[in-house]
Amino acid sequence: MWRSALRSLFARGLKVSTTDGGRLKRVAIRGYRRRDRAEVMAIAMRSFVGLCLDENIEKLFGPLDEGWEQQKRDHVDYDLSGSPHSAFVAIVDDEVVGFVCNRLYRHKLTGHVTNLAVAPEWQGQGVGKALLEASLAHFRDHGMRYARIETLEQNEKACKFYPSAGFQEVGRQIFYVKEL
Repeated sequence: MWRSALRSLFARGLKVSTTDGGRLKRVAIRGYRRRDRAEVMAIAMRSFVGLCLDENIEKLFGPLDEGWEQQKRDHVDYDLSGSPHSAFVAIVDDEVVGFVCNRLYRHKLTGHVTNLAVAPEWQGQGVGKALLEASLAHFRDHGMRYARIETLEQNEKACKFYPSAGFQEVGRQIFYVKEL
């Protein structure tokens, strides 16, 4: 059941400038549907190049089983199938241009943004911000007290975006891998 804050966000949409001459277009945010899967996966594959831990490992040690791309698909698929009611998509002209996956940790009163991606041609135009706002409204509607998100240090855009959205850095984790 959608609460008023989320319903209001979905209803009002967002106007953004496009890269084709600056015309304004409406970006609508709505709940994820199974039929969005192919577009969501295509955006994930285009948006996370150079920004995935598994890709970093492959660069050092060579391909992992099915490759980093399949592992990223599996991670996104896990979120979409495990919490489809907590995933949202951004739509322009009936096309998915971005998505966000979330989890609710009720015992910690924390909402977790697990994957957020915007098609490269739509980045920097407010689509990610609208998706993040949908996540935060969803968390509030479910009684969460905190919102959590993480990124790799090499994701410079996210490292600027999340603090600008009010997130505070609380720690750093270093990943190590050793070939056996």
